Amino acid sequence: MIQTDTQRELGQYEVLLRHRKAGAPHAAPDRLREAAVFVLFTEHNGVASVLLIRRPQDSGRHRGEWAFPGGVREAGDSSFLDTAYRETEEELGISASAIERWGELEPVATVASGFVVWPFTGRLKSGTAITPSPREVHEVARMPLKTFISLENRRSIVVHRNGSVRALHAYEQGGRVIWGATARILAQIFEDQGAPEAANA
Repeated sequence: MIQTDTQRELGQYEVLLRHRKAGAPHAAPDRLREAAVFVLFTEHNGVASVLLIRRPQDSGRHRGEWAFPGGVREAGDSSFLDTAYRETEEELGISASAIERWGELEPVATVASGFVVWPFTGRLKSGTAITPSPREVHEVARMPLKTFISLENRRSIVVHRNGSVRALHAYEQGGRVIWGATARILAQIFEDQGAPEAANA
């Protein structure tokens, strides 16, 4: 079978991420709650992309921000992966069977809301329907991988919070600004020196 350029590009990231293992899961410090997300790669209109959601503007801890599907670990979840699957289905109607799971990334902490987030990677199977929950998702975007590879889309933004000023790494595409824990998770993939395009970014 002849692969398209997009299929080859997604295949490179599958090789990079399929066997990646984060540090052993551990209990979050008392001040932090636990959450898990899915970084889903997909082909959209012939372009290799990553699926992101925008949180509603009027509710939630991260209102109006771009994020990955996922959320808080609940008592009935047997693992962080179980949390990521459950939350992805609740938010986007995507079942576990529609995800070809790859590997996992290092957990990151959110500064404002006090979470430690465990990211899992995978590919959304072709033809999978997405049905966003209006209560949890304001917008769905499939952002081209080049958004995170190109130096032209990388930003440093200044955030004023609780009397302090912080400069944060971010990505910008078409007026959409991705920052915070989401940007730090993406950097593990696209700015790691082992990433397929890192040397040319």
